[in-house]
Amino acid sequence: MKDEKHLQIGPREAWYGLCVEDGVDLPITRESRYSRSLTPNETVNGAAAILVSSDGRYLYCERGARVSAENGVLNMYSPDAEIQFRDGCKTLRGAWNALVRDHLPAGGVMPPELFFTAPQYNTWIELLYGQSQQGILTYASALLANGYSPGVLMIDDGWMCDYGMWDFLPNRFPDPRGMVERLHTMGFRVMLWVSPFISPDSPVFRALRQTNALVRDVQGEPAVRLWWNGWSAVLDMSGEDGMRWLNAQLDGLVKKYGVDGFKMDGGDAKFYRDDDCTVGHVSANEQSTLWAKAGLRYPYNEFRACYAMANAPLVQRLADKNHSWGRDGVGSLIPNTLTQGMLGYAFSCPDMIGGGEYANFTANSDKLDDELFVRYAQCAALMPMMQFSAAPWRVLPPKAAELCVQATKLHEQYTEDILALAKHAAQTGEPIVRYMEYCFPHQGMETVQDQFMLGDSLLVAPVLTKGDRTRNVVLPTGRWKYVDGTVYDGGRTVTVPADLDTLPRFVLQP
Repeated sequence: MKDEKHLQIGPREAWYGLCVEDGVDLPITRESRYSRSLTPNETVNGAAAILVSSDGRYLYCERGARVSAENGVLNMYSPDAEIQFRDGCKTLRGAWNALVRDHLPAGGVMPPELFFTAPQYNTWIELLYGQSQQGILTYASALLANGYSPGVLMIDDGWMCDYGMWDFLPNRFPDPRGMVERLHTMGFRVMLWVSPFISPDSPVFRALRQTNALVRDVQGEPAVRLWWNGWSAVLDMSGEDGMRWLNAQLDGLVKKYGVDGFKMDGGDAKFYRDDDCTVGHVSANEQSTLWAKAGLRYPYNEFRACYAMANAPLVQRLADKNHSWGRDGVGSLIPNTLTQGMLGYAFSCPDMIGGGEYANFTANSDKLDDELFVRYAQCAALMPMMQFSAAPWRVLPPKAAELCVQATKLHEQYTEDILALAKHAAQTGEPIVRYMEYCFPHQGMETVQDQFMLGDSLLVAPVLTKGDRTRNVVLPTGRWKYVDGTVYDGGRTVTVPADLDTLPRFVLQP
């Protein structure tokens, strides 16, 4: 069945959610001109047909939907499912909690604590497609030598023989099990990059095409799709053959080499089509959902692309960011992370510090912005997770590199608080990183998205503009203690000092 809803947007009303990539353009207000189709989700990050209002209303569709806003009217259209609407919840928090109770029950499970208690590390920027046993061990040793605590270590694309041939390249990894054991001894947990893609000129493809494990096009032939590394066949996650094969590959890696889990890249709905021939007759969005569900088998997981997986114990990373100050770089971290919270993706990671778009570290490696790198690390420091890839000791001068280490120590100082919030999120579905409006409703902060609340009492306002050594911060009512000990009366905007070694933050006083 198809359905549609048309709502007048209130004078101060703001709507949040829908898709992580659009966080920089949210919330939707009476003045907004906005359009986004999730039939299917063509964005590079998590999404769901969820909109939650500061006036205590919500719209929800369990499948895809198209959303637009113009002339003060918010529109949602679904071609094949009922749209749920509720009002009367008074606040953004009230509407979100009602939505969770009505449609998105929390499961009580969170990712392993190590994701939250120590930084994560990814080998991508340092090794790119040249992943090797020696390079990985050198990177891990350098992390410890430069003052970083051991944490989750992700071995990125390039470790395997081919896409779909999930075994270590023997010429680069002479003893992969020994490597994993060595990393474990050093205190790391080890994850491997995998994807749903199968190289079409490979023995694996030739074997799988004889089964129902691959997506097929309308002619019934295995569909070969263009993605960022070329052309590949795609696993059909809707049938037993595809799921059984994937589980066998990943379980085999765990058993044979002792790895702890997987960075499950790809899975974007845009690599599937609604008219694909699949075992389960599923949509492109549903394939993306099924890829994420496959990750639930492994507590150590990470996803970038996801559809409609609210309140699942999945680590959700923001898509690769540029090494820039703007909305395609550090400027997107807070709004997009806040949006994750309004989609039920509380266990979030704000991409690789300094930016995960590797071209910035190759062609422009001699033009990196030290200040940007430091402010990025500070911005991530009081988010649920933080992840390094480019080695600060290699790409930064010593002072800036040391400030990055300090950012990790700040994160570790707040481990108890972050873990408590993660456990609360697992039980209730409440976000860890929260909009100002979520915690302090109807105080005029509906569109504030360059600062955030970690829980209900810690206000974090990272510096996001090059050269700034002060920060304007919107304080809600109450008394707020700044990091330097000064106590400010709230209900106003204050300007505070913010030298390069400072992450501006306030604690709400009793």
